[in-house]
Amino acid sequence: MNRSRPRISVVIPLYNKQSYVERALASVLQSGYPAHEVIVVDDGSTDDGPKRVAAMGDARLRLIRQPNGGVSAARNRGISEVSGDYVAFLDADDYWTPEYLPAIADLIERFPQCGLYATHFYYFRDDGFREVPRLWGIKANTTPQQIERFFEMWSHGVFFCTCSAVLPVHILRDCGIRFPEGEQHGEDQDVWFRVAERWPIGYLGRPLVGYRLGVSGSLASSFADDFLPAYERLATRFRANAIPTHHRKGVSRTLGAGRLVIARHLLLRGQRRRAIKLLYDPGCLRLPRFWLRLFLAAHMPAFLGRQLIP
Repeated sequence: MNRSRPRISVVIPLYNKQSYVERALASVLQSGYPAHEVIVVDDGSTDDGPKRVAAMGDARLRLIRQPNGGVSAARNRGISEVSGDYVAFLDADDYWTPEYLPAIADLIERFPQCGLYATHFYYFRDDGFREVPRLWGIKANTTPQQIERFFEMWSHGVFFCTCSAVLPVHILRDCGIRFPEGEQHGEDQDVWFRVAERWPIGYLGRPLVGYRLGVSGSLASSFADDFLPAYERLATRFRANAIPTHHRKGVSRTLGAGRLVIARHLLLRGQRRRAIKLLYDPGCLRLPRFWLRLFLAAHMPAFLGRQLIP
């Protein structure tokens, strides 16, 4: 492996995003650090997105077509096709700033032992809205760092997204790690969890990736109504003592936080019975203030309870 110049392949799943895919591709092809290759996996699009990709004509760009199987199937197909040492994932309606790939290459060179590399990100909409999620335990725009206790930080909130993450290809292939197919929510977190259990994370707290909100069919426009399969599998490994000792406290907090976030969503939708079922899990007590406010809100009249929901 040539560590002085990491070969970073890019995988872009495409499904009916003709209005956005050209911008996404331009953000890769015009990056301050050259991508080794860009593989667009057309997952059965019925619009002109694939034609627009083919018309761009860059030598690094390859278009692969397959029947619709979902975003995980498209990403997994990309993993099987890449020839680089690292693989980055970019959704067709999101984009990278020119500084993103140079920052990732720098992280790889600084921390070659890591299992995942990422930067911070920001949410945006076409109406001009932009919001950078708050970071816990990381200063924004700080110097590159190696994160050893991923789960403790994840339990306080996400600090990267799928489109700001890059992984060594050999880890995904040698360990058989893939995005779970057929799942609609949290399939990316399943990959992050499995990697973070075994390897540290190289990270830069600068928001260098734009994550679009409000697009029909986008994962950012939907929400799970139950405990996510990725979290169920993490809980299974936790109960089986398959989680490394130094991660157990953080994993417990992450599982509790996952239940509380979904319980909050259910309460806001008026589904109190389902929310209460999640709130009675003992793991939620790892976040006592958050739990108490939701617990009280779930057992009060709805018009009063809503005032307590954080």
